[in-house]
Amino acid sequence: SSGINAEWPLRPGDEILDSADNMCTETGWWSKSTEDPWQCLATCIEIASALRSGDPESYICRLPVHMDGSCNGLQHYAALGRDIEGAVKVNVAPSPTPQDVYVAVMDIVRRIQEQHAREGDETAKKLTGWIHRKTIKQTVMTQVYGVTQFGAKDQIQGKLKDQGMDPEDLTRCSIYLARLTFQAVGELFTQAQKIQTWLNKSAWDIASS
Repeated sequence: SSGINAEWPLRPGDEILDSADNMCTETGWWSKSTEDPWQCLATCIEIASALRSGDPESYICRLPVHMDGSCNGLQHYAALGRDIEGAVKVNVAPSPTPQDVYVAVMDIVRRIQEQHAREGDETAKKLTGWIHRKTIKQTVMTQVYGVTQFGAKDQIQGKLKDQGMDPEDLTRCSIYLARLTFQAVGELFTQAQKIQTWLNKSAWDIASS
């Protein structure tokens, strides 16, 4: 969560300092701890320097800060539709803490899947424990750019395959999860979906005239 990410560097521990001091050892924590090991190592070195500076609060950090949008397509739709709730989810409107739209969608997907599993749906039961942020992230990102249910199925199937799902279950689980992801995005961003529908209809009418 955002809270955990914010607090993590404030509790450095031996691993961070050891990574800064012994970066070339085979057991280097920095190389195994994240999906961006080189950025992790640079951060470990900077944290160690700050802590040893004698005045960490006044230490001038020189790490480059990478800026990125929070699902740019949904940001534009939230602004176009003046959708305050959606704007908060994609960090366009103010919020006490940074929001993660992919986690918000994932939570809705899990809620629906868990309900279906309780009702006896075998595909939903099979997906218990398989739905993660990275599983649905690409589909959430591309849904606003026009990805189809078929394309979303392929995206999710690739993620589930990478996670080690049995090949016999991939197709039905991917189709099911693609449908739920579209449903969750629509539930969270009702205005975005209305605008997208209007734009699609307008484009079709113009092309057909």
